Amino acid sequence: MNPEDRPGKPVRVRRILVPLDESAHSRAALEAAAHLASALGSEISGLYVEDADLLEFCRYPFAWEIGIYRSRRLSRDEVERDFRTQAERLRQMMALTAAQSRVSWNFSVRRGRVISEILEQTASADLTVIGRLGRSLLQSSTGSTVRRLVEEGSAMILILGRGLRMVSPVLTLYTGSELSGLALGAAVDLSLAVGRKTEILIPADTESAYQKLRDRVLSAASETPGSEGLHLRFRRIRTNTAAGLVTVMQAEYRRPLVLPADALDSDPQVILDLISRVHNPILLVRQGGKKS
Repeated sequence: MNPEDRPGKPVRVRRILVPLDESAHSRAALEAAAHLASALGSEISGLYVEDADLLEFCRYPFAWEIGIYRSRRLSRDEVERDFRTQAERLRQMMALTAAQSRVSWNFSVRRGRVISEILEQTASADLTVIGRLGRSLLQSSTGSTVRRLVEEGSAMILILGRGLRMVSPVLTLYTGSELSGLALGAAVDLSLAVGRKTEILIPADTESAYQKLRDRVLSAASETPGSEGLHLRFRRIRTNTAAGLVTVMQAEYRRPLVLPADALDSDPQVILDLISRVHNPILLVRQGGKKS
């Protein structure tokens, strides 16, 4: 077998992008990124985007921030100060988190439309780690950034929520496609940070079809240098539809799923439906990814 076509071929993750705000989900994403970077020898790049749309909103007389105890008229000067304050707090949080994990890091501030800036930066990263929800100065978002990244992006992204630490084993779906082979490699890499155990879900209608795909993975693993310490488990499932995966993942609370997009026909809406219905961290693997 050509080494380039071998399922489970390692995925080189040298730069991990973490879009940051002050939400608990964003802090969880940063901690997970630092943990991964420590295991993989990667650098983490923090990104804070000053929302140009919010600055534009300040021009209007109806621009007010409504709080529980007080309200205030939003002015451009106040929002600019808030941006600087938030950026400095996030830089300090990132410095502390990176120091605790002993990883290299950098932090940048950009101004523009939030999703456009994040999409642009994902193109030069090997992996983007993002919180399931975010927070703006005006209100909690409803995951709009994640939705847009799934709908419009092509990079590999890890989506997770607050209060969830990834636990072993890492789950992945292997269908025999080239993309599911890449996802298997990403799952093995991710497992280095959470116990070196990977469980491979194989959708198959017959036992012989299941064994054929299982044997292919085992053969590839035997040819992969450094695979001796990895623990692979296999499970046959009868469907790889979103509904079937929801059933599986709800019984595997907190365990991360590495999902090849083509397993769900690369349909963003089907993928988003799965993300919305389970609490597990999800690493979405797609064609495209980092641009050299």
